[in-house]
Amino acid sequence: MEEARPGPPTGLQLSALPDHSPLLQPSLAELRCRAQAVGASPAPLPLTDSFLLRFLRARDFDLDLAWRLLKNYYKWRAECPEISADLHPSSVLGLLKAGYLGVLRARDPTGSKVLIYRIDSYAWNQLQTKITSAFSKHSSSGIWW
Repeated sequence: MEEARPGPPTGLQLSALPDHSPLLQPSLAELRCRAQAVGASPAPLPLTDSFLLRFLRARDFDLDLAWRLLKNYYKWRAECPEISADLHPSSVLGLLKAGYLGVLRARDPTGSKVLIYRIDSYAWNQLQTKITSAFSKHSSSGIWW
């Protein structure tokens, strides 16, 4: 009778490992290689281990899904620089304190967290005025969707 040998760690097992674990290196190397092969811009955020681990952990170390997420992230940053230029907690602190942003307790059918914006008509008018004055050069209405 043969002894059952443990195979390579699965995605959930890899997600449980600390960031510095050597078992994470093959996945990190592969994701970095894919990004460098297509010339993913390291200008906004270099392809460091900690940066790439966010995408791998978000997709339970499924390389194809992590790669797709990384490509979409760079695409979003390129398409929406007015939103992504200063994307730090301090830049949305006012919205958080005002209670406009929230996260649903339950996840959606695919397992993702759901971020909601609570904007009533009064708050929408105030927000629209601020957006119009801030981004008037982008569109005639001031809002770019």
